[in-house]
Amino acid sequence: MSTLQIVCLLAMLPFLFDAFRRSGLERASLDDVLIWAGLTALVFGILLLSREMPEGISLKYSGAAFLALTVGYCRALLSMTLVLMITQPWADMGLILLIDALLPTWLMLFVVRLTRRFLPANPFVFMLGCGFFGLFIVYAVQQSAGVFVPALANGEAALDKLFSEQTGLRLLLAGGEATLEGMIITILVVYFPRAVLLFDDDFYLSRPM
Repeated sequence: MSTLQIVCLLAMLPFLFDAFRRSGLERASLDDVLIWAGLTALVFGILLLSREMPEGISLKYSGAAFLALTVGYCRALLSMTLVLMITQPWADMGLILLIDALLPTWLMLFVVRLTRRFLPANPFVFMLGCGFFGLFIVYAVQQSAGVFVPALANGEAALDKLFSEQTGLRLLLAGGEATLEGMIITILVVYFPRAVLLFDDDFYLSRPM
């Protein structure tokens, strides 16, 4: 493991300690723990379906932003860290955790806060603005960073990598993932809102539309 990867791992520690401290695990009901565990297991299972494409292009499911919407930032960060440490190579673990765990979970929380501040308090705003478009924006940023940052760290032509076929394929994957997860979020909000922690009933349902 390189010095850069070790530095990135050390940079993750404060965020992980803070996420664990604020995860509310000690106060969580059995149902909440089962929902958290079930969604984490779902993301873990789908991550195992990663595929290596020609020219070193790796296409893999993310799930981090989806977890952030459903179980919240803190629990999503902990879950993604655990899942990535099991499924991804340790030699690159520092950057992987920053790009595929911290970045998308934080961005998803930021998107939800922006929609709550500047858009109407309407459930469809959450389902479309966060569940579809928000997910795509987060995954597009994550996938682009996943191409640009490692290339920059390795001294390669980072901009050439960013505007390459690899980024295009990753954005196509991000669009498909955002669409699928957006549909799941919509179903959960309608039929099982308890499983979507960032959907605030008091905010989205108590105000006039």
